Amino acid sequence: MTGPKSGTAALVALLAWYAALPAAAATPSFSCSGALSTTEAVICGDDGLAALDRALATAYKNKFDGLPVESGNALDEVVWSLVMTQKAWVAFRDSCGNDRACIRRAYLARTGALTAGDNVKDTPCTDIVGAKQAAIYVQECMAVAPETHPPCNAQNSCELIVSHNMYRCSELGADAPKFCAAYFNRK
Repeated sequence: MTGPKSGTAALVALLAWYAALPAAAATPSFSCSGALSTTEAVICGDDGLAALDRALATAYKNKFDGLPVESGNALDEVVWSLVMTQKAWVAFRDSCGNDRACIRRAYLARTGALTAGDNVKDTPCTDIVGAKQAAIYVQECMAVAPETHPPCNAQNSCELIVSHNMYRCSELGADAPKFCAAYFNRK
């Protein structure tokens, strides 16, 4: 059997196998020294979560490296929507605190979204960054695109909504709402 369901099953099996691999003192993709969030400290102490973190880091790098070569602003919007969504996902993951099951679900959802094939339904933005942040993206989308709302739906991917918002904000120029500045803050 091929298709989205078999791809999802294969991803779940691969992530389960990856999480079961022994990690040398739980080595995630980030440094376990210095000031850590509560969630990062939990990941640093859990071999399975550290393995999920490494798998996600690889998936993110592969997604980033596999972005299409486009010209100028189109590529810029795609790249920065991926970066912004990843930053929002980290904040959402960190909201899990020390809840290992919540952290695991966050990793599985984000890794699944990053590794989904072209013919697989997008992972809803609410599953990646939480309902609160997804609602902000949608509200901003509706503010910059009052005449059309197809991308302005939390069931779409965060990258689609954010990319649309960036495009519309840049089109509005000096007339853009104040929140648009955050879409172009590249820190």
